[in-house]
Amino acid sequence: MVDLHRLRILCSVVAAGSLRAAADALQLTPSAVSQHLTALQRETGLTLLEKAGRGVAPTEHGRRLAERGEEALASMARVDRLVRDLRVGHSGSLSIGTFASASQHWLPTVVATLQREFPATNLIIELTDPPVARVRPDIDIRTERQNAPPYAPPGITRVQLARDPFVVILPRTHPRAAQAQIAAADLGDDPWLHEYVGDGEAARIVEDIWRAAGIAPGTIIQSADHHGTIAFVAAGVGVSVMPTLAATELPPSVVAVPLVRPDAERVIVAHVRSAVRQRPIVLRALELLREKGVGGAADTGTGPLTGDLTA
Repeated sequence: MVDLHRLRILCSVVAAGSLRAAADALQLTPSAVSQHLTALQRETGLTLLEKAGRGVAPTEHGRRLAERGEEALASMARVDRLVRDLRVGHSGSLSIGTFASASQHWLPTVVATLQREFPATNLIIELTDPPVARVRPDIDIRTERQNAPPYAPPGITRVQLARDPFVVILPRTHPRAAQAQIAAADLGDDPWLHEYVGDGEAARIVEDIWRAAGIAPGTIIQSADHHGTIAFVAAGVGVSVMPTLAATELPPSVVAVPLVRPDAERVIVAHVRSAVRQRPIVLRALELLREKGVGGAADTGTGPLTGDLTA
């Protein structure tokens, strides 16, 4: 049987990219990491790492074992969580992954309701955009591009919660601030604030907006999140676009105007682990989340829940 501690070290090395970085993350010495990996190679009979420059890189066997190892470690983490819950008297736990604006505007009241109705369940809220843990939460609130084909990995049920249109945010003193709607091309000469760093779904949507409008903003300022972006707009630094949910609370000096040409939106979905989808607390959580989507800032009409949660 593969030693789980050594497997965890391999996963860390593959994810971190080096022995030293993995050693720092695991609070071990590089020598100890190397010794554990040598033992893992010996017990599996596989070459898991190979020299690459002055360091090491995983072989194909190493990468594949690390991928499966993460699944095994995630399962063990759930077992550990169950043991902790039973020890302190909880009947179970429910983990919910989320992104920033949903965490701010949806989850506080959802979690408060779940606490009242399921007091023996331990609730765990995790930021998963970007992901910070390898254990997939029971309910993972995610975003998709509007025209992307619906997708859910094996063992996951996809539930659509809301459609969230993008709006333009700009200073109240901007010449176009009083318009009923704004076309992206009309802002081609403005300095743009881009809150999304990397290649996440929202970043791709913003780039789709630029391409569809035929603009290439000359001044792009990248901010850390939507709160920072709104603050920069309030200071008159530039303009931006963001989902309606993220623009729910704006200072008096900033306005949000519907974006047209192109119309852009993100789809908010929940990925539910099939193993827990029939639990009453999961069904109730999804009901509450959909109420937020239909009745809140992201309301464009979602229709019935997508995904079979009762099969």
